[in-house]
Amino acid sequence: MGYTILIIGAGASGLMAAYELSGAGFSVTIVEASARPGGRILTLHDSGFSAPAEAGAEFVHGSLPVTLGLLKMAGISYHPVKGKMTRVRKGEWIEQDLFSGDWAELMERMGSLQNDVSIEAFLDTYFAGDRYALLRSSVRGFAEGYDLVDLRRASTLALYKEWQEEGEQEYRVEGGYSRLVHYLEGACLARGCTFHYSTPVEEIQWQKDKVAVQCATGRTFTGNRLISTVSLGILQLAAGLPFALRFTPEIPAYRQAAAEMGYGSVIKVLMEFRSPFWEKKEKGIGFILSDEPVPTWWTQFPGKSNLLTAWIAAAAMRNFQALDAEGRLSACLRSLAVLFQVDVAFLKQELGTYSIHDWMMAPYVRGGYSYETVGSGAARARLRQSLEDTIYFAGEALYEGQALATVEAALNSGKDVAQKIKAQS
Repeated sequence: MGYTILIIGAGASGLMAAYELSGAGFSVTIVEASARPGGRILTLHDSGFSAPAEAGAEFVHGSLPVTLGLLKMAGISYHPVKGKMTRVRKGEWIEQDLFSGDWAELMERMGSLQNDVSIEAFLDTYFAGDRYALLRSSVRGFAEGYDLVDLRRASTLALYKEWQEEGEQEYRVEGGYSRLVHYLEGACLARGCTFHYSTPVEEIQWQKDKVAVQCATGRTFTGNRLISTVSLGILQLAAGLPFALRFTPEIPAYRQAAAEMGYGSVIKVLMEFRSPFWEKKEKGIGFILSDEPVPTWWTQFPGKSNLLTAWIAAAAMRNFQALDAEGRLSACLRSLAVLFQVDVAFLKQELGTYSIHDWMMAPYVRGGYSYETVGSGAARARLRQSLEDTIYFAGEALYEGQALATVEAALNSGKDVAQKIKAQS
């Protein structure tokens, strides 16, 4: 092909676009700000843990055709996630299913909603008062913790659509998600793609059929088409702020569209202990949702592992961010001590290694993943439109399908943009 394609970002979306376009004969150059591929996929190897550990994306959320198809092509196995989901309030374990009881009434009311409103406004209207206090707390914890939403902005209809699908089988990738990343990277290299790592992009100069990418290293890359796969968190940064992209000429309608979409953040903590002490409390623990300062934890069940993972979002994340390193470790251990009714001193003795990953502080990511706001469909539609068939945007936030805010969404978005470019060339 006569076109040279520039891709900003070597995450799942950028790699998938490069894979598709290079397979069609295009010359493809990928410019990545960090020193590695993967973006929000980050599997830790040789970091003191006894096995690969996921600091970023961890789960395949259902029977997702693109992700599972690539894993099959790469010969990478995966296994189902199992285990009980338990709630703990004030140290008391609640065996009731999270989605039973008042949740049935909640889902029925959400499904009958005619005009979309924020989930906060929805709860205030239909589930106010002491009668639904526990339900409101559960909805807030699940929406903020799992979906990373701001309840004042998050779409009730979008959450309803997603929560209807809860219960579908999830999977973990054997050896970590990075195996899929490296498979795609290797396939792209074999097809002639060029990668430039540790090369942050500062400015995109463009006109129809021509782009020039100015990088912090002083290098400039030129081409005929550009695909930006930077995170929504980067697109939402105002021009002039650190890590923001400059466009010349500027693209105010696209900036506004990005601002109207939702993007949440999270801190993920990995803690490996000398033994799976939690099994003394209960066998088969999968996920724990609690009201502790570090509220959400999960095991590697059904795998044999001494690893516990903490997931900290919303107000709990902001409180955690205010702590120093010693305070963060202490918050994790104190929360576990309450959940499992053990001494903090015991946990300190049992702790082998740990790692804390604050995705808001990742300079070229600035958050976790997207969520649907009221009216964000129109904003997403704007970002899915190319700039004069020259600049395209891709990423998990721009996917329109059943697997929002996932690796599957990112892969699909990159594939969709590649197909548009191929169709127009």
